[in-house]
Amino acid sequence: MAKKKNPHIRRSLDEFIGEQRAKDPEFRAEFDRLQLARKVKGLREKKKMSQVELAALAGTKQPNIARLESGKVVPRLDFLEKVARALGGHLDVRIVERKSNA
Repeated sequence: MAKKKNPHIRRSLDEFIGEQRAKDPEFRAEFDRLQLARKVKGLREKKKMSQVELAALAGTKQPNIARLESGKVVPRLDFLEKVARALGGHLDVRIVERKSNA
């Protein structure tokens, strides 16, 4: 007999992340800090590209792509522009005003 899934137990990853971001400032800060790394890795994987292939297209070396995707470095804007172009996109840097808590 198949086990029935309890809808109250199973949550989506997005729901879990949303809850953690809302209640844990450290989690929120780290999750937000890694947003760029997740984006680059996701785009590269979507295009079925290896880090070596992306590095070659961006005019850099594979370890630089690995460091970018790990989130352990703060990349320079010119490097991000090269990576964005190599992924078939463009870099969009914005300053967005935070909403006040009032």
